[in-house]
Amino acid sequence: MQGDILISVIIPCFNHGAFLREAIDSVQSTFETEIIIIDDGSTDSLTLQVLKELEKNHQVIHQSNQGSSKARNAGLAAAKGMFIVPLDADNMLC
Repeated sequence: MQGDILISVIIPCFNHGAFLREAIDSVQSTFETEIIIIDDGSTDSLTLQVLKELEKNHQVIHQSNQGSSKARNAGLAAAKGMFIVPLDADNMLC
C-alpha cells in the first residue's frame, strides 16, 4: 500500500461470469484498490453464481439492464478512490 492512495476499479458486467474472475485477478497494484462490480441485469446462472461468491470480498451493485454506460456511472457514484480504472468484465489489465 502506498500511503492513502485508493484506486477504484469499476467493472460493468452483463452475463460475463465466465470471464469475471480472470478480470479481477488481473488487477494488481502496489496501491490499495477497491473493486466495484456492477451487475447490469445478468440473466445467466453462471454470472449470478460468480457474483454471489465475489460479494464476500468486493462491492457488487445490482441493477436492471440499462447498458454499460449507466453501469459505469453507478460504479463511479459508489467509488471512493482518488483514481478510477475502468475494466470490462471480459478484459484483463496487463
